[in-house]
Amino acid sequence: MCLMTMQGEFEILKEIILEKSRRLPVFYVPNRGNWGDALIRYATLKFFHNIGLEFEEIRDYQKLFKKDLFFFLRRGLVIYGGGGAWCHLFSNAASVVSKLSQKYQVIVLPSTYELSPSLPRTVLFCRDRYESKRNMPQTVFCHDMAFYLGKEMLLKNSEKKNVKEKGYFFRTDKGSAHKIKIPALNRDLSREGDCWSDIEPFFDEIDQFSEIYTDRLHVAIAACLLKKGVHLYPGSYFKNRAVYLSSMKDYFDRVYFHENFDFKETE
Repeated sequence: MCLMTMQGEFEILKEIILEKSRRLPVFYVPNRGNWGDALIRYATLKFFHNIGLEFEEIRDYQKLFKKDLFFFLRRGLVIYGGGGAWCHLFSNAASVVSKLSQKYQVIVLPSTYELSPSLPRTVLFCRDRYESKRNMPQTVFCHDMAFYLGKEMLLKNSEKKNVKEKGYFFRTDKGSAHKIKIPALNRDLSREGDCWSDIEPFFDEIDQFSEIYTDRLHVAIAACLLKKGVHLYPGSYFKNRAVYLSSMKDYFDRVYFHENFDFKETE
């Protein structure tokens, strides 16, 4: 399974987190987002558990600025969840981390960087070896946290049968490349939940199909983990292609990246 070949990067992430968190209170702030971000959060919690990290999950980062004065005399480490909110369309992560870094040391889990903010006291991980690394050269590469799920959902779905050939999961928000006619049978699954949602129904929906067509990164990652045929298309910027080249192309069978949007819709 792909997780074995990805283990080296996750081991580096583990070493840095354990080193930076030594004798410090640790707070995990998930990146708020859609249902795809729930895969990141779930895998991150699994990762923390496996490396023996003691932490407190903070759903509202503003709470970290409402502690009493004694608390501010203590040092702390904030681990901010990975994701794609470092681009021109979705830039909330940069502003949140900028505020957090004024009070805490911060580690940002694997993310995509279209923007290039200056962030003191912050260790940043990128989830691609290409544009993100060029935009933020100081970042350390690690695969998207969702890949850390490994075989977990595949095993849970092992007795289910595929009943349909093609599933269409194209995005219908501003993150779309707007170069495709959305298929009639399309379902923008990621918009049906948020980062706090249960991830099993997400995998259940994808597992109904043998071939997945999508421009949603975490639909594609889930499909890879379920060993589906995956057809990934560009979104509004480089994210999908960069993650495909960094974490899919050489790790999974039957995964393809398409620069154009020519395909025939079937049930």
